[in-house]
Amino acid sequence: MPTIKYKDKNGNRVQGATTIKSQNVGWGKGALMYWANKQGLDGKTLQESYDTATIPGTIAHYLIECFLKEEEPKYESNWSESDIKKAEAAYNNFTEWAKQFKFKPLKVEPNWVSDLYGYGGTPDVIAEVLGKICIVDWKTGRIYEDIFLQLAAYEQLATEHGYDIKGFHVLRIPRNEDIPSFHHSFWESLPKEAWEAFGCALSLSFYEKILKKLL
Repeated sequence: MPTIKYKDKNGNRVQGATTIKSQNVGWGKGALMYWANKQGLDGKTLQESYDTATIPGTIAHYLIECFLKEEEPKYESNWSESDIKKAEAAYNNFTEWAKQFKFKPLKVEPNWVSDLYGYGGTPDVIAEVLGKICIVDWKTGRIYEDIFLQLAAYEQLATEHGYDIKGFHVLRIPRNEDIPSFHHSFWESLPKEAWEAFGCALSLSFYEKILKKLL
């Protein structure tokens, strides 16, 4: 997904929720550093390893976007047959889930801004799931604790834009043989600590800007 430039109602640039979370919360980073180190020991550059690991997931994400937007997918010439096959298997898992849970998209990838708290965000989709309005998000890798911060940020955005969220669905879409299973997580509501933790990350971003001016 291209970088989105979020602006508040006064035209001022604000950071996205994912950026705020990633820059200020290190949960799960240890596992990523271990993976990166292992790739180097195996003689691979980080870019080579990243491309190999993420291309099937990127394709699967693209196929789901096409499904939601009712668009015909167009495969890139540099996508290998093997990667496409893996992605299509992941996509088929998603469509099967969508049928079982009576999934009905309401708002696909909205670029929202919170004027109350000064940040932006783009949930994958706001949808009816089994008749309830929910936030649905998908990941192509492992899910870490910081997912709760992201969901809390999205819930606030959805609330400010008129949606009464009644559930949170996170789908892990497998991207390669190392993560072979399709996994569905659901929470009817989020603990208060989720929003409080995101608020801490938001405060750190604000303080960083102030302190940076002193250098």
